[in-house]
Amino acid sequence: MTAIDARCDLTKVQETVAGRRQRRLEAFHPSYRRYVAEITCCAGEIEDLADSFPGLLFALVTRYATAEKRERAFDLVCAGEPLRLAAEALGLAWWLRRLPAHAFTEPLPAFPLDGDFSLNVANLIPREGCLVPVWLLRVSHALEAGDAAYALWIARQHDLSGPSEDVFAFMAAWAWFSGRPGLLGHRLLRRPWTPAMSFKRAREELTAWRQRLRLIEYLGPGIESPWLADGTAAGFEFVALRTVEDFIAESEGLENCLDQYADQLHAGLTAVFSIRKGGRRIACVEIGLHDEEVSMPNIVQLRAARNRRAPPEIWQATYSWLGGQRLVPLSPLRHAPRPMQRIEARRHLWNPYLEVLEGTRHAGAFRRTVFQQVRLSGVEAHRTRPPLRPAGLRATRAPAAVRERT
Repeated sequence: MTAIDARCDLTKVQETVAGRRQRRLEAFHPSYRRYVAEITCCAGEIEDLADSFPGLLFALVTRYATAEKRERAFDLVCAGEPLRLAAEALGLAWWLRRLPAHAFTEPLPAFPLDGDFSLNVANLIPREGCLVPVWLLRVSHALEAGDAAYALWIARQHDLSGPSEDVFAFMAAWAWFSGRPGLLGHRLLRRPWTPAMSFKRAREELTAWRQRLRLIEYLGPGIESPWLADGTAAGFEFVALRTVEDFIAESEGLENCLDQYADQLHAGLTAVFSIRKGGRRIACVEIGLHDEEVSMPNIVQLRAARNRRAPPEIWQATYSWLGGQRLVPLSPLRHAPRPMQRIEARRHLWNPYLEVLEGTRHAGAFRRTVFQQVRLSGVEAHRTRPPLRPAGLRATRAPAAVRERT
């Protein structure tokens, strides 16, 4: 017979139990391990969730749903009932069972429980385990800051770790405004988001939209009194662009980048006038301050449609219009909207979306981002002034008479 040392076997069993518990705890994000340890110390069935349904254990730890629902789910697990019943009692999506413990880094939103969403999103879970945490983080944010359709679109994307948090925050807002035609944020869209859009195209449209949003930073509700007076000369009409809508309409009519002109306007050193004939847009002219006589107006750029050179008759009409202006020292900043007007314009723009974010963990950070002041010195803006170039065209060298001054 062979003698058995019971103490040795007991030690091995104890080490195995301790090691298994340690492994289970370390599988979760460091920020939540202490709470997982606390909730699992008194019930082995709850600890087993770390292997069988980590998402359910994480939800219990992070106070998902109401206290009554968590207690009911806790009791069902301890009683050995099917885990699906516990998930249903908590209102937790069943497809989350497919995710490993390390995927959960932030509290979960209330994912839709309908079959279509669950089936689609479950098939989009990345195969590489290292990608799952970022994927779940982006999909969760997309659902809370957008809607279910946008969340599924984000779930299909591959490059979710490259772009910054700022990009995803504004992309969700862009997608949300895309479905609200009556709001100002929708009117500023160049192209609305659609589920069929590629991620690359979405980023391009998001960049254009954000630049249009920056027009609000300078124009606010609009310029009440432009530097120079509207007028006519040689059959051409000269009309100041006063509002965000004016710049967007002019950009679309002439196919140039006036809708991306926020930095130049914010500096307070430029004004743009539409040149029309019979009500039809013909060209636009940018008026700045003279290099030597800094209180006098000067033609900075004069361009026809699609950034083409304006014909001589438009130049003559422009000089005639300028010559008819009352020559008083110009002070551009006196004509800009007041700071409180700009703030009110931003509130009007963002309040509908901020109401949607209210109650989520994203509301505070996004509110601080959109209401922070954009500070850009006039000298810097003047030096970085782009030509009125249509998107997608190569730069053309401007004539010496209107070449930008740096």
